[in-house]
Amino acid sequence: MNDSERAGLLTQLSIIPQGQKFVIRSPKLGLDYTAWVQDETGTNAKCYVMTIHDLGCSHSVFTEFISQPEMRALKQRIVWVHVDLPGQEDGASILNIEKYPSLDEVGSELINILDHLNIPQIVIFGEGAGANIGCRFAIEHPSRVHGVVLVHPTGTTAGFMEMMKDKLNNWKLIHKGMNPDAEAYLIWHRFGRDAAKGYVDSQLLEANLREFSEKLYQKRTAKNLALFLDAFLNRTNLIDKLDRLTVDCLVAVGKKSSVLHTTEKFYEKLRDSRDPQKMVNSPILIADNVGDILGEAPDVLSKAMQFFLQGIGLISGLPMDAGLVGLGRLSRSMSMEDADRPRRSSVLNTTSSPGTASPPIVGSPPK
Repeated sequence: MNDSERAGLLTQLSIIPQGQKFVIRSPKLGLDYTAWVQDETGTNAKCYVMTIHDLGCSHSVFTEFISQPEMRALKQRIVWVHVDLPGQEDGASILNIEKYPSLDEVGSELINILDHLNIPQIVIFGEGAGANIGCRFAIEHPSRVHGVVLVHPTGTTAGFMEMMKDKLNNWKLIHKGMNPDAEAYLIWHRFGRDAAKGYVDSQLLEANLREFSEKLYQKRTAKNLALFLDAFLNRTNLIDKLDRLTVDCLVAVGKKSSVLHTTEKFYEKLRDSRDPQKMVNSPILIADNVGDILGEAPDVLSKAMQFFLQGIGLISGLPMDAGLVGLGRLSRSMSMEDADRPRRSSVLNTTSSPGTASPPIVGSPPK
């Protein structure tokens, strides 16, 4: 599927059935989580995956990702539990609180969703702030988690410049509503520096940016978003807790992401905190030439997810894509630089063209 064809999917994806909706109260926080259960598995053997969104987003970023053609096989084997964090759902009412719960508190209370839906164990799939929250949940409730897929995770506390910029944007969101400065910051956070500066090199990215901006103004509740942003700004250090993350972990980041270096630092700390043998099913994926890996490289991420889920013993009956064969014997320290090709028709492979070096591909350590 080329760039133009994939961009054309966005209109169709806006009418995707959302699945069964559950509003689940956290007695501790006095706030509601919204969970959307998307189950197209039929009679197939299945596993459960919980998605947790980033700043400025709702669960719809994951329903769109899952509806991409490359996700068809996984969609038929996975029951998706899409979570809208308190006050972040489309068209949310203004929260009657002065301060948003900490990321630790938000993550801990996800347990209510699993209990309400009678799900014994789940795979966490989080992006950005959602990855940070999901990782905290996995640390606190390891017996309820099979593994975690963390897209653009940040494990450090906010730096001085980030804090100053966020405080200004928070003030504007609360007092002026959604505005160009807050929009620019959220575009930088989600799509990377090039996109924030207006360097848009594809129809797909242009369509994704337009859709994201429209939703910021039309579907996000500015005060609620400001509260969530403030909680993310005041996050505690997660890197120093990674020695308590006992489940397998797929880390993914775009080469143009604004958090590339912090994500790499997160993975390095994870690797340093574990015995090498425990990293066999905990690879890092670095997709070249993209900032938003969910929206710009769904083919690469879907293949990595299939490899990861099968590596931890889930969806074992799903045929392995030819492009994945042999990945388990390649170095975990390498990245999926095979994304460096015509962008939207990417194919994961372990071969190279005549006269070129083999593309480095994420995978497990050599045996």
